[in-house]
Amino acid sequence: MASPRLDGDLFPAHGRVEVHPHGRVVYFEATGPFNAEAVAVMRTAYTPIMASMAADGPFGHISTFHESMLATPEAFTTFAALIADWKAMGILPTASAYVVGPDVEGKTIVEAHYRRAWEGALLEIFEQRDEAEAWIARALAGTP
Repeated sequence: MASPRLDGDLFPAHGRVEVHPHGRVVYFEATGPFNAEAVAVMRTAYTPIMASMAADGPFGHISTFHESMLATPEAFTTFAALIADWKAMGILPTASAYVVGPDVEGKTIVEAHYRRAWEGALLEIFEQRDEAEAWIARALAGTP
């Protein structure tokens, strides 16, 4: 199956992110590595979901990474712009957590890039989903 493209993209998207809203938390299942075109697909597909979640009040976000969390420099630039746009639109999650198991490629290489993209927002990184869910619950209750 071919990777998705947006009109005008030179390259196909590399990386896959699936979204599953559940209650006051939106879950992303992310399989990398990622390129800027994948982030462009995310912007188009997931901005309406984030807006819908934000319309109902504070919400959390948990991204679970699979295989790799590596990304191209262009992907990080595009991702940081996406986060900044969501912040300007008022649809940034109240708290965000990444779940990165020890078998996921690239954490030590790119963690700082992800943290920079989320700068000014509440973000923590965990190895286990249950730890992330407990932290998100506390953050939404006002006591992270």
